[in-house]
Amino acid sequence: MAKLNKEIINHIFELQNFFLDSTDEATRLEFNIFVQFGETVETMAELEELQNLKERALFYYDRFHVVLKRIYELQPVAERVNLELLDRTIAEAELTIDVIQASLEDIKRNWNL
Repeated sequence: MAKLNKEIINHIFELQNFFLDSTDEATRLEFNIFVQFGETVETMAELEELQNLKERALFYYDRFHVVLKRIYELQPVAERVNLELLDRTIAEAELTIDVIQASLEDIKRNWNL
């Protein structure tokens, strides 16, 4: 079985945890906006943005699962293409974290939540 360094695995799990927490926060905000303000012209853009944030977060969560599974199923070592995909996914995910955090903070601020 192809194995990755424990530090890399732990970092990936931390990223996945962030994406799960972000999905939870976006879902909570979506619910609160909907309950407090309804689905109106004013709220539609924010509700849509929250849905997009959830989809983006879950995309990276799922992508890590698929790439890790692929790497760990290989014998005796992982193929270079899969390791490169993992590196690219980590880099993209790290950049996405700032975008998601900023968007969630903007939405909370806009609706005083």
